[in-house]
Amino acid sequence: MYTATELRAVFGKPVEPKIRLNLSEVTLVAQQSAGKLSISGVQPKLSVRLEGDELVAAPVGGRFILKPQTATFPQLPENEYLCMQMAAECGIRTAPNILLPLADGSWAYVVRRFDRTGAGQKVSCEDMAQILGKPKYDGSYEQIGKALRQHCTFPDLDAQYLFERVLYCFVIGNGDAHLKNFSLLTQKDTVSLSPAYDMVSSRIVIPEENEELALALNGRKNNIARRDFLAFASTLGVPAGLVEDRIDAYADRDSWMTQKIGESHLATERKETFQGLIRDRLTSLSVEG
Repeated sequence: MYTATELRAVFGKPVEPKIRLNLSEVTLVAQQSAGKLSISGVQPKLSVRLEGDELVAAPVGGRFILKPQTATFPQLPENEYLCMQMAAECGIRTAPNILLPLADGSWAYVVRRFDRTGAGQKVSCEDMAQILGKPKYDGSYEQIGKALRQHCTFPDLDAQYLFERVLYCFVIGNGDAHLKNFSLLTQKDTVSLSPAYDMVSSRIVIPEENEELALALNGRKNNIARRDFLAFASTLGVPAGLVEDRIDAYADRDSWMTQKIGESHLATERKETFQGLIRDRLTSLSVEG
């Protein structure tokens, strides 16, 4: 299913690990590990490590996070894997990730932690809720940009990365990109925006979601249009020409994203909903006013 290159990018070697836990066992072990691993929302997350050709629970020293299915929001693992893969192909830096079957055949999403070294040592990482001292749904993407300007070693580059990430979140209907989904890493005296993580199309699993974005953009969370991204980019100091190119590029990616969704593990109805959502969002981005 995966090439040696894809497997090596995640695990450091060309092996597709087995997972001997089933869904109910993952949920139980994740609950037991909750004192050591933060579990947000309704989706359990399990810290795991690679032992030979097997991923095993690792409350301490885990190099990977495993996210199984949840009864509340079906197909979240397939959703996140698809969104993260498309993000990478759109040029967004992402945490290495993969979709693997549990022992019961259900899909689980596995992502390599970027806040750990190869030896399992912690890398300094702070999310924007910590940096700004705010609840995760309080604030704006402009405030994240301001924090990048204050703390990052190469703020112009990270401001561009932030713009591209927020733009992508809007296109895929990720209305849950809150402050805790943006972090700063400190490595060898260099502070930078971390790779992207926790990217999902929340709108296709929560149709009643009443906001297009989790945080304010140009003072709003709904009725987002091209003008809002142009204003956001101006605040970030991202060159206008680059911004126009990035926005317009999504119109050329429409058929490609439609194809990627069609080839995914999502159920047919969910694929069609996702494809329609992207078309609607691209229409919003084409409007100048």
